[in-house]
Amino acid sequence: MVTPPNHHGRWLQLSDLVLMEVSSCKKRAWNAGRPVILWKTMAVPGPPLLLLLSLLLPLLLSKASLPAAAYTLTSEQQPQHKILHLDWPKDCGMAHFKPNMAERIVSGNEARPHSWPWQVSLQVRPRGSKQYIHVCGGTLIHKTWVLTAAHCFQKGKAEDAGSWRIVLGKHQLKRSETAERIIPVKRIYRHENFRYPTHSELDYDIALVKSATDIVPSNFIRYACLPRKQTSLKPGHYCWVTGWGDTRGGKENVSLAEALNQARLPIIDFKTCRQKKFWGDRVRDSMICAGFRDTEEPPAACQGDSGGPLLCQLDRDRWEVHGVVSFGPIGCTVENKPSVFTRTVAYIPWIEATRIRDFFLH
Repeated sequence: MVTPPNHHGRWLQLSDLVLMEVSSCKKRAWNAGRPVILWKTMAVPGPPLLLLLSLLLPLLLSKASLPAAAYTLTSEQQPQHKILHLDWPKDCGMAHFKPNMAERIVSGNEARPHSWPWQVSLQVRPRGSKQYIHVCGGTLIHKTWVLTAAHCFQKGKAEDAGSWRIVLGKHQLKRSETAERIIPVKRIYRHENFRYPTHSELDYDIALVKSATDIVPSNFIRYACLPRKQTSLKPGHYCWVTGWGDTRGGKENVSLAEALNQARLPIIDFKTCRQKKFWGDRVRDSMICAGFRDTEEPPAACQGDSGGPLLCQLDRDRWEVHGVVSFGPIGCTVENKPSVFTRTVAYIPWIEATRIRDFFLH
């Protein structure tokens, strides 16, 4: 129900998804010396959620000294509407070309072409150059969204979205391929609490990249599923990491792989990974450790794989992106130093809130 208008505007019902941003909005308003925001909360039936264009913005611009209510600026004759669908692709996690999952492929091998169709190459054009270079991997999770790592966009690179592009449908990284699609980047969202390299820890190492146009699925380009909330991985469960990262694991002269590679990795118990001889307190409960404890096996994830997916199949026949390649040891091959991934499940609320924020502000 929408109440009659007053001199501020109209009261509107908000869904729980929008209320995720309320505390953040209040905090920003308070810190900026803006009036306190009062919210009336009511249950709303499911999607689509009909909202008016300027729902969250007026209060941030208000100069009133009294507490204000959440309101919208509308035209009595013709209000402007935007419809927000927070659904995720239902046909996710299914590859047209099935990956080679033979158990012998543990240490890493070239993937079957296009068998990981959600794999993205995020490429940047350095200032003054006409050429793009591969910087990080990523995972296509929606027709306009790619999931990746925040550390891929250091030193102001996140603000310069126009110099980035999304490349999909790739197998051979440096060759032009018929199946490939190149999409400009519209916006980049790093997690607000990511502080590296100002701080040494890689907490909140997650980012979303929004494409400038919708990405159309094909046999070569598809979406990976986000894991369901509260999903946990058992130690010893095998998942797969994919990317064009360095396959030699050297400390110097990093050389990207020509073709997309894959490796089968066991999940390592969190308590084990927190031991001093492993990663100690550098590992948080918002991270996943996966890989091998000794140096007999080649590295699982290395330079150039950053931002790429850790993909797992649980109780259904779909691939879910449970992790984002975050960090590992220098040189990649160090005893008791497995690869560390940002745990996607821990950031589902942030991912959804970022989509909402993008919807309102642009």
